[in-house]
Amino acid sequence: MNYKIYILLLACLSFGSCSKEFEKINTNPNAPEQVDAQFLLSNILWNAANNNAVDAWNAGNFLAQLTAKHNFNEIDRYDIRTNTELWNKTYLLLNDVKSLETLAENGNQTYKGVALVMRAFLFATLTDLWGDVPYSEAIKGTSDNNFSPKYDTQEEIYTGNEGILQTLRDAVTILDGSRNNLPIKGDLIYNGNVDQWIRFANSLRVRYLLRVSNKINVASEIQTIVSSNLLMQSNMDNSLVPYLATAPSQWFVHTIREGDYSGVRMSSMIDSVLTNLNDPRLQVWFKPTSASVGMGMPVYKSIPNGLGPASIGQYDLADVSTLGAIFRDQPAGVNAVLMLYSELQFALAEAAQRGLIGGSAQMYYENGIQASFDYYNTTMPSNYLVQSEVAWDGSLSKIITQKWLASMLVGYEGWFNYRRTGFPVLKQAVDNVNNDMVPVRYRYPDTEKAVNPNNYNAAVSRIGGDTYNIKVWWDKP
Repeated sequence: MNYKIYILLLACLSFGSCSKEFEKINTNPNAPEQVDAQFLLSNILWNAANNNAVDAWNAGNFLAQLTAKHNFNEIDRYDIRTNTELWNKTYLLLNDVKSLETLAENGNQTYKGVALVMRAFLFATLTDLWGDVPYSEAIKGTSDNNFSPKYDTQEEIYTGNEGILQTLRDAVTILDGSRNNLPIKGDLIYNGNVDQWIRFANSLRVRYLLRVSNKINVASEIQTIVSSNLLMQSNMDNSLVPYLATAPSQWFVHTIREGDYSGVRMSSMIDSVLTNLNDPRLQVWFKPTSASVGMGMPVYKSIPNGLGPASIGQYDLADVSTLGAIFRDQPAGVNAVLMLYSELQFALAEAAQRGLIGGSAQMYYENGIQASFDYYNTTMPSNYLVQSEVAWDGSLSKIITQKWLASMLVGYEGWFNYRRTGFPVLKQAVDNVNNDMVPVRYRYPDTEKAVNPNNYNAAVSRIGGDTYNIKVWWDKP
């Protein structure tokens, strides 16, 4: 009996000791419950920029006809589908943005200002690609137990009291007031430079104000931004994350299968423009055809967009240019870009050309061209700006054409500006499957029909259907 009592007491004592250690033993030190702000910020910036670049390669460049594809080329033939992957990745990033805002509430407000800039950028990506999307009730599943958010109209998403434009105004105010805060960490773009974040935020405001300028009067606000002189000032202010020479931060095309790389070719559209302009960026963005190199007489050749299986057989692919060395041979030959200084200059050129702001449209236009050449470390020919196809003549088409060229690998900007202005005049994809109509939006993800049917159906009814050809609010009529 004494022996049994001893064992019982020993067990009780052991249990008490184990209980005290239970929480410690079952806590994973490598999986903290709360992520530090700097790691959240790095994750947001890397993924937002990388997603933008990857989607530019896989879709944006084709829709803008900056490149063409000869295999697995549904998008090039206007069967663009839903892009559910980008939808999901963007909303997941917005959840991280919300977490960063929360962490910054009682801490370093610079993090909050940066979070608001990225919030605006990510939501603009969503609404520009799909139109009406969940916005005011989005990312509130945990906080408000709302897993079926309504779809806000694009007009409200851009211009509402808590819309994209107001979010960027708030970001500038917060960043301006946080100059005396301790430096932020984890900033892969500007290394914590508050002034550059303000300049980027204001430059995004110009981008988005022009985006909606066919619908609302934006002249006063753009002029106020320009007068503040708090805009990108050179390529040093470019908003981008550099790819690195080592994994896992390399440009993904450097390591993909040869067939996936060589499936992307120079499009007839960009070929005609670059060749007509005697533009040396052609030699940066594309390679001479392998057949011509083998013969010792390098030349550049292209294919039209949207070739079907029968049509592609008419071309000798050995005699069609692939993408340039910076896109394939160099692991860090390109950057993951959110916005470039050249784009801002072309935006200001358009604003001046349309009388929305004062200043010289020609100066902004030529600055934009020079900035694009400089970005690609390419010398602009001395006669480039005076040749008739480039020389300033006051036309919007020249501004947007040069802006289109500078949008290579910058998300969907070339496609967005074509939809908004009609320039440059794209060539019809040869074997397109969309009744000869250039798509103007993605269809909503199929998962939305299952998990959020009421709000999905309300949005589809409001916009007039869920097809590629339903124009979003800001589109050119």
